[in-house]
Amino acid sequence: MEEDYQKALSEALQARQEVIEKSVMLTLKEELRAFYTAYGSLYAMLLTKGMVKEDPYKQDVQLGEIKVPATEAFSDAEKNEQLTIRLSHYDTQLDMLVNFYQFNVTYFTLDRIKRVLGLIKYIDWLNLTEESSSPITRAVAELTNQLRKGIDALGVGGIIGLIQRLSKLSRSILGYLEELSNFNREMYKLEVRKAVSKRIPAGKTPSVGDIKKQIAAAMPGKPVYTKLIEELVKEDYSSQGTELRENILKSLKIVKNKKGTSVQEVSLKHFLIEGIQTLGGIAPLLLEVGVKLDANETVLANRKLSFWDKFKRLWAQITNKEPEPVIYEVELQHSGNSSVKVLVDFNQFRNRIDKKAKQFNAAANTSIFKLNALPDEQLLKFLEQGIRDMQTCYKTLNALDDYFKKVVDQTERDQIKGIKPELSTLKNAYIKANQRFSDYTIQKEEAEQLKKLGIVQKDQV
Repeated sequence: MEEDYQKALSEALQARQEVIEKSVMLTLKEELRAFYTAYGSLYAMLLTKGMVKEDPYKQDVQLGEIKVPATEAFSDAEKNEQLTIRLSHYDTQLDMLVNFYQFNVTYFTLDRIKRVLGLIKYIDWLNLTEESSSPITRAVAELTNQLRKGIDALGVGGIIGLIQRLSKLSRSILGYLEELSNFNREMYKLEVRKAVSKRIPAGKTPSVGDIKKQIAAAMPGKPVYTKLIEELVKEDYSSQGTELRENILKSLKIVKNKKGTSVQEVSLKHFLIEGIQTLGGIAPLLLEVGVKLDANETVLANRKLSFWDKFKRLWAQITNKEPEPVIYEVELQHSGNSSVKVLVDFNQFRNRIDKKAKQFNAAANTSIFKLNALPDEQLLKFLEQGIRDMQTCYKTLNALDDYFKKVVDQTERDQIKGIKPELSTLKNAYIKANQRFSDYTIQKEEAEQLKKLGIVQKDQV
């Protein structure tokens, strides 16, 4: 009976592992990347607004096993410092998880699964409220509520979209981690059975302590999980054993498609989706920049206009009359220290910023499922155009920022709103998006070359 169950369990686990390797691990990695991207966008907004500060010790973090940031409560006096440290640490650990962890069943041990679970649950995105029992969740809820104040409806929608995406992704990720955990639990018990069952005298019902001693002798260095050993004893030696074993085998059973299995080529779409989501995260930032540009343009306009001119301008706004062109001659930076003078139609440029913000916001609020359903060519075109637009936008914004600061008198300088922090975040976003674009194109080309040689990389069953 013992050997029959071990054989059936071993076969079931082997079949389940193939499915997990070919589908679950790929999806888990994709969704963790999306989770990290969404958090990164929200974190960048908090940094830009000065609601948290850059951690000066962030670069000193050593790579290794991921570690959940501190969870202890903190006083109001410590809040700013603790949020700076903890949110920065959270960002670093997510980066380490996504970019340095190996996404296969062997690597995702029970210990590592526990670490990842702790990281995903660190901030309760499913219940992000100021009444949360978690100090960090409560503090982040306060920050996001403050972030939503003083911006327009589209900007608020972008922030809400990021939080909703983090909530949906965390729920999905936790589901995949639970499946991985269940698999590893049964695999662990099977390994223990194989190692110690023959060491248990026939007819004897061993205690948990007996099993632990046998593990130490037969499997030196193997972790000892008391709860799993208790389950093993119940399954193998209690009156409930038969029912428990049947339930385990039933839970591991794979339901095959009646039409048969199919093999698909490796999908690289996740690179494009992550790039698009990165751009989607800067929609609120673009809106904030637009507000500051309008304020600066008003400062310049008022210093040049007579009372009558100001009245005509106000009347044009009231009657929705098309505003007269506002042209600025600015210096665009090129490679090195070279620059070129160009004319910028301010109103047209502002309209383009609002248009891109709306496009990116729509992309940010599109589910991964819907994005996955779109053809690669459509995603590629959107990402490529978005990166190009942001590169051009960055240069023009930089030039306008310098221009506004130069042309006003020193007495008016404090009225000009600088946008250097926003520019830094914008640049980091399009650089990251461009990296994902490059990842896709390079691997796509490699796949095409292999295909010509008759080698097709497989993705799922």
